[in-house]
Amino acid sequence: MSPWSPTDYLKFGDERTQPSRDLVARIDVESPLQVADLGCGPGNSTRVVHERWPAARLLGVDSSEDMLAHARQSGVPAQWQLADVAGWEPAESFDVVYTSATLQWIPDHAALLPRLFKHVSEGGAFAVQLPANDNSPLHQAVLAVSQRARWRARTEGCSDLLTYRRPDFYYRVLAPICARLALWETTYWHVLPDHQGLIEWYATTGLRPYLERLAGADERRAFQAEILEACAPEYPVQPDHQVLYPFRRLFFVAYK
Repeated sequence: MSPWSPTDYLKFGDERTQPSRDLVARIDVESPLQVADLGCGPGNSTRVVHERWPAARLLGVDSSEDMLAHARQSGVPAQWQLADVAGWEPAESFDVVYTSATLQWIPDHAALLPRLFKHVSEGGAFAVQLPANDNSPLHQAVLAVSQRARWRARTEGCSDLLTYRRPDFYYRVLAPICARLALWETTYWHVLPDHQGLIEWYATTGLRPYLERLAGADERRAFQAEILEACAPEYPVQPDHQVLYPFRRLFFVAYK
């Protein structure tokens, strides 16, 4: 895919950062010395980690140089590493390996999670947050529209670029190899100014692979218009003219 845009990603910065705050708050590790933030993006999640453990040495890892450039300017005291999380193999272990809204872009979680967990120090934690909105009307509209005759050939395979698994899958993968495991889900009800806000939210994440397959702005607008037409009735306009967008997320923390 093309380079990530920190500006576009942070358009809903508070909403995207809140799950990071909620995940960090649930990690039961008192005073970690070393923490890795995998898929740190523009540094908003790393800032949350720093605020929780200001004395910890932080490593932010991301595969986007544009995101890391923004992170370096964030003022967060961390070391920033350009690397693909899928193949991340550090020379040292970490008291907390933390990743928020990143692993959905990497396939084969049955192999990925144990590989990342091995980099957690004894007594430490592996903390993960993942989108779990695959059954939402918006995501289902993306899948349905992409299968229409006009779009099918060019969007083929895009649905495979995002990994969604149920909580019991992660339990079966992690429970045998960890000392303790906590799993939970939260639905965030985001307030958007209108239906177009649904597209603006999703265009920088789950919709991104589809849009990049299309030829030019006119086609992207047409594709997005069909998606909105398909899903808008499921997101009624509220009396104050706002639109509510429920977004479900999955969290788990595995302790070594």
